[in-house]
Amino acid sequence: MPSSIALYVLFFLSGISGLVYQIVWVRQFGNIFGNSIHSASLVTAVFMLGLGVGSYFAGAFADRQAGRRSLVAAYGVAEVLIGLFGVLLAAILPHLAGVSASISSYAVGGNGWFELSTSSVALRYGVAVALLTPVTLLMGATLTLLIRHLIARDLELTGLRVGALYGFNTAGAAVGSLLTDLAFVPALGLLQTQRLAAFINLSVGVGALVLSRSVSSAASPSRQEEPARRARDADGARILGMTSAAIFLSGFAAMGLEIVWFRILGGALGQFRSVLSILLTVILSGIWIGSSLGGWAQRRWGRPELLFAICQSLLAASTLALLWRFDPLWAGELVRQAYASLPPPAELSGARQYAALFRATLPLVAVPAVLLGASFSLANANVQRAEAQVGRRAGALYLANTIGAVVGSLGAGFLMIPWLGGQWSVLILTAIAALAAIPFYLSTRGKLTEASAPTVADYVFLSGLVVAFGSVGAFVLLVPEDALLQRAFSYIPAYEVVLARSEGPNEIIAVTANPGGSRRLWTNGHSMSSTLPPGQRYMRAFSHVPLLQIDEPRDVLVICFGVGNTLHAASLHPTVHRLEVADLSRHVLSYADTFAATNGGILRDPRVRVYVNDGRQHLRMVPPGSFDLVTLEPPPIAFAGVAALYSTEFYQLARSRLKPGGFVTQWLPVYQVDTATSLSIVRSFVDVFPQSVLLSGHLGELILLGTNRAGIELDLAVVERNLHARPAVETDLRTVNLSTLTELIGTFVAGPSALLEATAASAPITDDRPRMEYSVLSHYYRTAIPASLFHVADVKEWCPQCADARRQGSVHALDIYLSLLGRAYAQPEFLRISTVDPPPTPAVMSPFDTVGPEAETIGQSGYLREFFAKRGTRGGRPPALPAAGELERIEAEYRASPESFRATLRLGLVRAAQGDKPEAIELLRKATVLEPRSAHARFALGFMLNAMGNRQEAVAAYLDGLALAPRDADARFILAAIYHAIGDPESGTAELRRTLELEPSFGEANAALCSELVRRGDVRGARPHCSHALNAAAKLSADVLDRLFEADKR
Repeated sequence: MPSSIALYVLFFLSGISGLVYQIVWVRQFGNIFGNSIHSASLVTAVFMLGLGVGSYFAGAFADRQAGRRSLVAAYGVAEVLIGLFGVLLAAILPHLAGVSASISSYAVGGNGWFELSTSSVALRYGVAVALLTPVTLLMGATLTLLIRHLIARDLELTGLRVGALYGFNTAGAAVGSLLTDLAFVPALGLLQTQRLAAFINLSVGVGALVLSRSVSSAASPSRQEEPARRARDADGARILGMTSAAIFLSGFAAMGLEIVWFRILGGALGQFRSVLSILLTVILSGIWIGSSLGGWAQRRWGRPELLFAICQSLLAASTLALLWRFDPLWAGELVRQAYASLPPPAELSGARQYAALFRATLPLVAVPAVLLGASFSLANANVQRAEAQVGRRAGALYLANTIGAVVGSLGAGFLMIPWLGGQWSVLILTAIAALAAIPFYLSTRGKLTEASAPTVADYVFLSGLVVAFGSVGAFVLLVPEDALLQRAFSYIPAYEVVLARSEGPNEIIAVTANPGGSRRLWTNGHSMSSTLPPGQRYMRAFSHVPLLQIDEPRDVLVICFGVGNTLHAASLHPTVHRLEVADLSRHVLSYADTFAATNGGILRDPRVRVYVNDGRQHLRMVPPGSFDLVTLEPPPIAFAGVAALYSTEFYQLARSRLKPGGFVTQWLPVYQVDTATSLSIVRSFVDVFPQSVLLSGHLGELILLGTNRAGIELDLAVVERNLHARPAVETDLRTVNLSTLTELIGTFVAGPSALLEATAASAPITDDRPRMEYSVLSHYYRTAIPASLFHVADVKEWCPQCADARRQGSVHALDIYLSLLGRAYAQPEFLRISTVDPPPTPAVMSPFDTVGPEAETIGQSGYLREFFAKRGTRGGRPPALPAAGELERIEAEYRASPESFRATLRLGLVRAAQGDKPEAIELLRKATVLEPRSAHARFALGFMLNAMGNRQEAVAAYLDGLALAPRDADARFILAAIYHAIGDPESGTAELRRTLELEPSFGEANAALCSELVRRGDVRGARPHCSHALNAAAKLSADVLDRLFEADKR
């Protein structure tokens, strides 16, 4: 007995190492073959089939052994060999990337897209088989060796002992699943984690070899008893065949349901390593408990065929019931509340986050997983009727189960869900689970042609089938056909309209439109990309900023298509003749035309070549020096697998594929990971691209820009020349408030010196240490953007000519522009990030601190107007009344320096805010005399003159101001309103159009022009302006909306 307990413990430890290997190998092969569902499925299939085949042949081997000692020793040898193979694979796998590229090639599909050729897939499969088959055969062998040893001649204990043994191993697998992502990989890295797993195997093997010396021999089956046994088991082959069929169906349903569960929970909680790890841990824990309970129940009551039927029927019914009751919003709220219970800025410990994730996962998965776990022990109890065939039969069952799991995984992921949808797939899978009970139950009923009176067990069996198939029928009749698909997008705001949605092998997709017409792409419940103006700005900057620095760019690679913003922007540069896009998802690419209004139907451009492949793998398949620009915007950077596009090794690969003078740009949403991880990503980038800068495409949407040039310095003359020579680019930049040199250079955040200093103490992200995948555990977190990454004063490192250019007017007010942004970047409200707490109150930057040149700079930049929308005095509007202390300081400043322009203007604005119009006008007139070139003073004067009814003087003041600051869209908008007020609608309309030329997304101006055109009857001309207005949340009157609606009806 003590030796048996020791074996259970050793097999528990073996389970830990087995899951560690499986998880790590899937990831490493992802880096080798590409992080696609095909790669993961290939490795998982080879792994599981190796287990099944190894189990079968080891069972046959075990049956030929005469004593227990040799089986325990054989088990020990197998574990030692697994450990040695583990060490060998850990050393080999990181160096196979080149092999993968050399055996890969593309074939053109029916729609002209390039996909990996059949021969490439076959060769990859061959590589995986060659590498994994030896070790997985040995892994599979360990189970049947121990089953044969522990059962020996005690066949009546089969269910109990197999259940316990399988349960211990699965419990170890659950622990391995949890610890791999909770502790091992974050602390040790992939290589050392594999070595740890190998050490466990070696230790288990040595322990088993030592234990084998104390195991007594057992006699082989008596030759005199064999005929009797053969007679009693004459129909053993039939029983084994029918039970194997049942266990095949059970494995098929189990793996298919796991895929559905992964999708549901991944959509609810995010595609994070922690979420996937916890789901797998819960499933494996349920199988462990179910296996142990199944063995105990069979020992207690017998009748494994009836117990199996009950379990499968309850599995079908419980899966559907729990799936219907599961609410993704509730699951997310559980995790959010775990944070909300702590006062900001407290961090939630990893243990509490994992506990919350467990609580969110258990209601959906726990009960079905327990029921799934009972199948293997009950199946063994059903077939083990001859001592001489214990190992062979256990191996046959395990092989049937693993084949079923592989077929179920591939069938559900690649066929059922894409063709039938998740909901019908679940119904079919639960029906298959119920059907598995039929061959199992009939295997014990003698010959099928023999008639017999029904028994109580028969009625129980039939009742179970009624419950199972009744549940399927009730689900079909009572649950809306698209209920699960709707729940997958519970996070879509109520004001967005769903235009399309579908399910594919990689993801569930939805496309939505907001009231203004902007569209958004959702994948697996997450907002992945959109055509909203802020997104357009930074996505188009990925292409425009680097390509404007190259005189004749020709070749561009875009990794991750999204909605096509970046690829379309690159296409606008006239000398670009080859545009390659690499995206893992054919499904995402198929929605490209849904966003044609902003991407121009870019995939139909003859210059574009579409590669349905992992971007990193595609880079390996092209020769060095291929591209002027490699740009990428991967999915949320904390999601599983995305680290492969942010590692040092990836950056080295990307650099090697650049032409001389080429660029790499990459999205860096530092608000999605913790502070240390943000710095580690930047460290990896600057290690490979010492000549690099950090830019801001839009607020916290940062951009890493690196080059293989000798220096990062931007040639202002080249950029200006190219900007004017490429009118389509200039027009495109104008739509996203990036059309001036000031706005382009104003994206600057930090230069190479600041980046090197900020990251000096940070460890880089590497393939072996993908720490960014462990920086946050769910959608809910508190973090901070590293303040050390913002150093706008170093702009001269990127643009050394800008100092002279400022004097010449090429980059007008750049120092003020960057100073304003620098102050904003330093605000705690900008740096602190929380997806748990209510949005912070915007940083308080007194409008009285942005007067004169600062206000004029804000007024002439659509981007700054957006940034300081609630903080500045736009178009001459008076600010809100200052606080008492600030009011006293402003008045004291004026008394001390009554001839100071700044003091006079500030006090004039205060009087305007107080409603003292005559004194405000007097002070503002004085300010225009003190500083005749101040557009801000003239706009403020014009606004107050208009308020006093002096509209002609107001027009003159605004025109004088616009002569000084012609790009101030707010001032032009107010002037348009004044023109309309004095009965000059033509001038008013002209100013509205000039306003929108400067800032096409200006909500109020679009609303005004929309209303005017609708009232004139020009509904078609009004439509784009109405859409922009609604998109910017600008109000349209009920009358205008009614007229638009009536026009739609006609």
